[in-house]
Amino acid sequence: MVYLAEDGANRRVALKHIAAATPGGGVHRRELAALKVLGERLDGHEALIAVRHVAADDDGLHYVMELADLEGDPPVPKTLAREIETHGRLGTTRVLEIAERLARALGAIHDAGVVHRDVKPANILSVGGVWKLGDIGLLAEERTEMTAVGTPDFIPPWGPIDRRADLYALGRVLYCMVTGLPARSFPTLPAELLTPESQRETKLLNRLITRACDPDPDTRFQSAGEFIAAIERTRSEIEGSGAWSRRRVLVAGSGGLVLAAAGAVSLPLIRARTDSVAEPISLFDGQTLEGWFMPSPAQHGPWLVEQSALRAVRNDHFKVLRTHRQFARGRFRALVTPAHDRARIGLAYGQPGGSHFLFYEDKYVWIGAAKEPDEPERPGRWRSFPGPILPAAGESIVMEVDWNADRTLLSVNGELLQEVDGIPHEGNVGLHVWGGDGGRFSRIELEAPA
Repeated sequence: MVYLAEDGANRRVALKHIAAATPGGGVHRRELAALKVLGERLDGHEALIAVRHVAADDDGLHYVMELADLEGDPPVPKTLAREIETHGRLGTTRVLEIAERLARALGAIHDAGVVHRDVKPANILSVGGVWKLGDIGLLAEERTEMTAVGTPDFIPPWGPIDRRADLYALGRVLYCMVTGLPARSFPTLPAELLTPESQRETKLLNRLITRACDPDPDTRFQSAGEFIAAIERTRSEIEGSGAWSRRRVLVAGSGGLVLAAAGAVSLPLIRARTDSVAEPISLFDGQTLEGWFMPSPAQHGPWLVEQSALRAVRNDHFKVLRTHRQFARGRFRALVTPAHDRARIGLAYGQPGGSHFLFYEDKYVWIGAAKEPDEPERPGRWRSFPGPILPAAGESIVMEVDWNADRTLLSVNGELLQEVDGIPHEGNVGLHVWGGDGGRFSRIELEAPA
């Protein structure tokens, strides 16, 4: 329990009390260990709530901390959680400032050989208008094996509880600031962040979030310094995109100049392949299943040709349809129309044993190389991320996979969503509909390298 109190100098302070009768005494011991680490390695650090006095007696553990800014009646500490709850999404400039300060705070903590283990908006407090990390009860020396304690929505699904786990949690905090949503909503993006006016900025911020919150610990930011550099780069790109928007207005009277400038800026935005490609190959004639097959007709059908589209009939099975022809790499795309809201439908490539790119209920997912049914799940095989549109029943989107041996680009309606692992072998391309779902595919084509 934390109380508002006054010390001997009549200063208002925060007093935390942990009763000696706490079941098992685990909290008692853990908090004492954290206070010891704080005192020995991080005493007086500006990024952490200062602890001024510690005492233990028969009643339990007591310690005095500097008081956070108070708000409301009755007064309560001003936390980042309350700030988001009160104001919703925070402005981009403020989001990046807070994220950078917190990343620098974590960098200092990690440099001291310590991890926080409970980074979340409720533990980030304003002191004199400056945001600081509070609740040091889980602060601990970084070791090879650490217990996954903390708040579930901020604990990574895979990998060790180490400094990268702190940075994962900071990515979730960034998500909350950007969207105004709770961390459990990740990676959903509110529709208002996906308007034409805000898409570019949202995409750049989301790139930060998805890198920090990648399921694979080796793909996340490996250090606070990497996170800070990415924040600085994002700030620069956002400011640059504003300048670019103004420039477009100034040259709007010269169509040729605008087109040339737009071409120059589009390459880094969508990271288009620079090697030459042939004209798109149509993989579906609109009338028959010629050139396609079901790996297991009893389990992967039925499929119908209707109104120049391939339709997967809804049943209890996964629906899979693949090309007989194999490809080493290329841009594979299709117009995809889910049969119902929150569908699970999309493309497969490099099959068999390749990867999938699916619209999956309220997000997009990439599922890496196949695994055997009895094989345990591998870290990083699933990655999820938001997209520019979440189609409802009967609404169509263009899904595209641009794959190469070393990397693959996943796009929806021409907007790059994610860059993932490549596939170094040839394979079939195909259509995939999750068990129980249905949907339609049309305008199915592939651009292979010339």
